[in-house]
Amino acid sequence: MKGLLLIFFTLSTSLASQVGSLAERAPIKLLTEVQEFMQEGRYDRAEKQLKSASLSDPHVLRLLVELTQREGRRDEAQSYSRRLLSLYQSGQLNTSEDIGQAAYAAWQLSLWQDANRIFIEAAQVQPVSVSLFVDWGNLYLKKYNAAEAELIFRDGIQAMGQPTSEFFRWGVDAAYVGLAQALKGQFRPGATAALAKALDLNPNNLQAYAFNTSLAIEDKNWQEAQEWIEKGLKKNKLFLPLLELECAYEYFRGEVQAFEKLQQRVLKINPNDGDLFETLGDLANRKRLLEEAAEFYREALQRNPRQESARASLGIALLRLGKEEEGKRILEVAYANDPFNIWTVNTLRLLDSFDRFVRFETPHFRMKLHEKEAVALKPYVAELAERSLKTLEQKYNHQVSGKYVFEMYPDHEDFAVRTMGLPGLGALGATFGRIVAMDSPSARPRGEFHWGSTLWHELAHVVTLSLSNGKVPRWFTEGISMMEERQAGEGWGDYLNVGFVQAYKDDLLLPLKDLNSGFERPESGQALTIAYFQAGWICEFLVSGYGFESIAAMLEAFGQGLSTEEVFQQVLGASVEEIDGQFRQKMEETLKPLLSKLEAPEHFSLVHLFPGGVGQEGEGEAGLETDLDTLLQAWQAAPENYFLNLRLGTQLKTAGRQQEAIPYLEKALEILPTQAARGSPYDILTQIYEETGQVDKLVEVRQRWWRAAPLFPENAHRIASLLSDRDQPQEAAKYLEEVMYVDPLQPETHQKLGDLYLQFSETEKAVREYTVFLSLSPVDGAAAHYRLAQALFESGDRQGARNHVLLSLEIAPAYPEAQKLLLKLVRQ
Repeated sequence: MKGLLLIFFTLSTSLASQVGSLAERAPIKLLTEVQEFMQEGRYDRAEKQLKSASLSDPHVLRLLVELTQREGRRDEAQSYSRRLLSLYQSGQLNTSEDIGQAAYAAWQLSLWQDANRIFIEAAQVQPVSVSLFVDWGNLYLKKYNAAEAELIFRDGIQAMGQPTSEFFRWGVDAAYVGLAQALKGQFRPGATAALAKALDLNPNNLQAYAFNTSLAIEDKNWQEAQEWIEKGLKKNKLFLPLLELECAYEYFRGEVQAFEKLQQRVLKINPNDGDLFETLGDLANRKRLLEEAAEFYREALQRNPRQESARASLGIALLRLGKEEEGKRILEVAYANDPFNIWTVNTLRLLDSFDRFVRFETPHFRMKLHEKEAVALKPYVAELAERSLKTLEQKYNHQVSGKYVFEMYPDHEDFAVRTMGLPGLGALGATFGRIVAMDSPSARPRGEFHWGSTLWHELAHVVTLSLSNGKVPRWFTEGISMMEERQAGEGWGDYLNVGFVQAYKDDLLLPLKDLNSGFERPESGQALTIAYFQAGWICEFLVSGYGFESIAAMLEAFGQGLSTEEVFQQVLGASVEEIDGQFRQKMEETLKPLLSKLEAPEHFSLVHLFPGGVGQEGEGEAGLETDLDTLLQAWQAAPENYFLNLRLGTQLKTAGRQQEAIPYLEKALEILPTQAARGSPYDILTQIYEETGQVDKLVEVRQRWWRAAPLFPENAHRIASLLSDRDQPQEAAKYLEEVMYVDPLQPETHQKLGDLYLQFSETEKAVREYTVFLSLSPVDGAAAHYRLAQALFESGDRQGARNHVLLSLEIAPAYPEAQKLLLKLVRQ
């Protein structure tokens, strides 16, 4: 059965099981009636009915646990839980459903291992009910193991039908609500569909109402949130999760008096309601309001000192605020009390790994780089971080206060731990609180990751979040970052490609009013990519139509707590819908002429022409051979078709007809010059010019390719080599300098760049490059020390030069160049 491979719940010594008589049962009719009372908010009536029933019935005890917990009567809830668990220990429970109630009791007593073990036992007793899986999945959600919870909920949905002879706490609709929560917890698509299914099965499922309310609050969709709250409270005016969310609704709308009034109403029901403040903290966290989140988590712990999930979240929030010592101390307490919370475990492991990181400071950052790559990365990371922040602060006329923590992770899984719980993150970098975290170059394959562009993107977030007091909508801050990284360097960022044009054609662009959901709850990885593109283009459209000053003014307006509609009206003088219409008109003007050029040609499928995928690496490589005459006939009917030009050029080149191929490939570039993956027209043209020895053409097309996509280090190396052959060392050095933002961990790049710097007397830069070269454990250590010694000598550092020339001779005593340099040092 899926869902039984457990990561953090190891089996403990089992509770002693004794054979005894079966528990006395309460009538199903009574239990059903009680459940209806609870659904309607008649909790006092429900409790009275239960107390008149047998306290040996596991369902009676379980429902009493729920009712007493709801009002914060912890001692009573614990007593009922112990009594229920004792029924299991004495062998009085034998059905899957009854044993599941004992697992629930163990959970409420914080006996996590025992709870999980009893759930496993219950799942092996047939028939198994959906209700069992709902409780079990919720346990895993509580431990932040959404992936395992998803499997359990799916098992529940597939479970055999529930026998009518027993009472069940939950139906299939509850399993769909749990599935929605698990999917959202992993930032995977499908949560909305699962919620819709739950409500289709049971229109009165109040947990679904609460979850929909939470989603609407996250999106600042206040009208929708209000509708869910009102509909839910009409069914049960005392349903605590909805009352808690109503508090959140008023708080995040800035309605202080309404919030305080509702808060008192909730606390009157349960003075120890830590869930209220944990809910507020979770929502503040998702909105990147970490200071507020931390305060809410503290309040949750004051109300309920045993609310370990709030303690763990507090520790993580403090870490993200740069308060590492306090955050770690709190997490250690959380782990001691609950060692099965995945977020706690993984975060503490990450903190332990920081012992292997090198820490240093720059004027605006406290930086952490892994020890295995710190020497190599430090000069480039420090310089670019300071330069980008200074540039952006000046551009937005806003000074960011204090220092930020900047972290680079060579293991993407460590980066994922650092950003867990934040929606839509996890690709390459993330900014939250006082932390900027991102993958290091070694976390990604060569030629796929421009870390310099990612860093600039993240530091744009630092400025926009600071300027807006953290209240900027996700789509707007991401759009600004997309825009800024494209302006940071030639070819940086993402540009128009086949995929985005196809998305436009297929009407996959979201309405502007819904764009935030494209980041918070994307339906797929492709949908998230489209949302990034769209947001960036919208920001560029606003700059072109309303001036750059409108962007900064909008950020300030968001910082004042205004809604998106209010910001648009105040700054742009137009509604969100009107701006969306203007943007779509601009998109049509830009993209419509491309649509016919990027369609699959008649009688051909793109899969046939490009088996590796359109817009993917290797798109132009030969796949299924097509007769050249057939391709030419198709081209004559559609000479502006991008795919036919690319395919014809590729196939002619493969046939040895290089010169004939060139015009078709150039035509493809004319149509879409930003399509620049390996296998693109640029790539095929460079192969042709290499094979035919057309050096001038080769340099020109390689330079065009690099300007379009400065990603592939071998391209820049080849350009540098060709320019060096032309005795242009300064021009050659520029290309190798740009390689450092893509592939800075290859020793030969630093050696070549150091050699070039010495040619035009940039001795300090040469020292930097040779120092990095040496740190990367080059094969020829003697030569590496000699090169550094030579650069130090020419820069005037005689002692440094002497130290390294001696190290060179220690490795290779007969090294003639080192001997000559040592002699020169001795004589001077």
